[in-house]
Amino acid sequence: MEEERVLIVCVDRDNDLGVKTGIKGPVIGREANLEAASKLALADPTEADANAIFGAIKVYDEARAIFPGSTRVEIVTITGDEGKELQADEEINRQMDEVARIFKPTSIVLVSDGADDELVIPILMKYAPIRSVRRVIVQQSREIEHTYILIKRYFEKLMRSPSSRSIVLGLPGAILILYGLFSLIEFQKYLYIGISILAGLFFLEKGFSLKEAIMRGISYFGRHVGFSSLIIGLIGLFLTISLSYTRALSLASQGYPMELIIARLLQETSSFLALSLAIMFSGSSIERAAERRIDSLERLMVTGIIISFWIAFYSIGQYLEGIIGLLGLMIDLLGALIVAISSFILTLRLSEVLRGRGWK
Repeated sequence: MEEERVLIVCVDRDNDLGVKTGIKGPVIGREANLEAASKLALADPTEADANAIFGAIKVYDEARAIFPGSTRVEIVTITGDEGKELQADEEINRQMDEVARIFKPTSIVLVSDGADDELVIPILMKYAPIRSVRRVIVQQSREIEHTYILIKRYFEKLMRSPSSRSIVLGLPGAILILYGLFSLIEFQKYLYIGISILAGLFFLEKGFSLKEAIMRGISYFGRHVGFSSLIIGLIGLFLTISLSYTRALSLASQGYPMELIIARLLQETSSFLALSLAIMFSGSSIERAAERRIDSLERLMVTGIIISFWIAFYSIGQYLEGIIGLLGLMIDLLGALIVAISSFILTLRLSEVLRGRGWK
């Protein structure tokens, strides 16, 4: 019958033995392991791997007493790597290959100090079946270590994700910078308002993907002429809204009723709003037309609809102020509707013609 060879394996996956004592694995034999464990315990009395090696020596002595004389028993400490887990497993695999060539085990008894070292079981099983697993638990319970390893892995995964990293590190960093700036200019009383606005914008962007929506909107308008017209139109919208707000406050301070304020604003600002919006879409339409794209007509149709809304809002303002009557309002609204429908029909007809001419 084939001689039975039992290998007692202690695994130091993160290579604490090598880092703290300079001893390189594999450490083969009882005396060598006893010396290694003693040096590691002297270097760091709280080191759990030292207790694991001592535990492996005890298992070795027990195995020598239990197994018959025909069974050969050997002990080895395998060290991994303090870097990444893949590097550690590769080093363990290399050392086990070296030990297996020398001892040729028929079974393995694994001695570990916790769940992390037991992850190498698939590697050990390449060389011989696992006969038994002995755990040496010192200072911490197995459940606590399992929890620690799980939290550690989730945290590492969290740090690899840019979106998660921006929440965990980016937002607190922005708040600290905001706190420093507000303290520098002595605006501490506005600090909570600033933090609320910053956090609100941050979570709003994460919840609704505002950045992606903004980028899609910018790409919709184009890169050159379309982008320039977008900027000019947005500036016009901002100025129109600002002036409208100032005008509304001025009329309210003069005692104008709300109905008349709305009427004046509709007449005075609807033209500028329509012009700003038309500029935004017309530049994009021109750029797309230069590229022989059918969707340039879509932007042209939007410009026609903007004109129809301007007619409607201007007429409503005149009606509220009493300049025109109900009949005049209905005629103007009908004209606005005709403009919108005409824009839609014209777009469809032009699309058919341009497709026939090779536009995409």
